[in-house]
Amino acid sequence: MRKLAILGLVAIMLLPLFITGCASSTTTNTEPWTQTIEITLDEFNAQNHVLRNIDMAAYGGTLTVKLGSNPSTGYSWTDAEITDPTAIRQISRDYVAPDTGLVGAGGTEVWVFNTSNPSTTTITMSYGQPWAGGAKDIYTLTIVIHVIIYLGGPVDQ
Repeated sequence: MRKLAILGLVAIMLLPLFITGCASSTTTNTEPWTQTIEITLDEFNAQNHVLRNIDMAAYGGTLTVKLGSNPSTGYSWTDAEITDPTAIRQISRDYVAPDTGLVGAGGTEVWVFNTSNPSTTTITMSYGQPWAGGAKDIYTLTIVIHVIIYLGGPVDQ
């Protein structure tokens, strides 16, 4: 009986380690209310049109998108097109210059989005020359977002 009690206590003590180990091996996103997508211009050269599918927690989730950009070449990213603005909305968009100090060096465009209502929505962005007759859709990013109700932790809005 004593051995059984000790074995039970050991099993109870090891249970959190077992659960944590299983969760980390099957979960690719430990914080479903925070996602970051980052793609350099070199990565776009290898694959011009990128599609990403992600799950986000509703009501306060944050998606950050960082895309390589070099406005000195005449190319720029278009405004983000959102199919369902009730599910996610753009909070900001900024250009971050490189630290190199080199004239003509590329930097990064950074968008931040916040989730609201549960839904499925798509964000589309395109890199090209914005003037009439300029090259369009040289690179594209399409993000399909499943905004879901997440019950696994606090999500503040």
